[in-house]
Amino acid sequence: MRGRPIKELIRVLNPIIRGYGQYWKHVVSKKTFGYIDNYLFLKITKHLKRLHPKKSWKWITKRYFKKPNHGGNDKWNLTCPLTNIQLLKMSWIKIERHVMVSYKNSPDDPSLKEYWGKRDRKVFNNENTLDRMKLARKQGYRCALCKQTLQNGEKVTVRNLEVSTGKFAKLVHVPCIK
Repeated sequence: MRGRPIKELIRVLNPIIRGYGQYWKHVVSKKTFGYIDNYLFLKITKHLKRLHPKKSWKWITKRYFKKPNHGGNDKWNLTCPLTNIQLLKMSWIKIERHVMVSYKNSPDDPSLKEYWGKRDRKVFNNENTLDRMKLARKQGYRCALCKQTLQNGEKVTVRNLEVSTGKFAKLVHVPCIK
């Protein structure tokens, strides 16, 4: 990516950072995420100095580094001056510990219905895109047609369903469409 614009660099790096972060967020990795952020910062500064060899560091920081869009005080976030997209930081990814299922917990036990519902939502969120997670949250993690949970083993798809107020995208089970 030597000499490529910052917009392209960010679009290439963001999915990689997000993917590695999602993969390693279940282990003790907060310190490692910080090391990777530091390493990326050093490489990005080198890239920017190569991109603008006759400009001062003050000019480069003023043009390319801004506070995060989601809030916060860290002003060292690489931001494209044209599109205003920002490079993700691995340290923004929350660490979520994996909790093993106790040998006594059964999906058939009615007293543990809330526990299994919460666990199903977590699995759904880990396996789907942000758009699908938002739709599922709006629907209460239930199919728009049959009102059963989305995590019942059936394939889920997005469909535009007509409601009295218009057409809306909804998550439905594939067998429910037929």
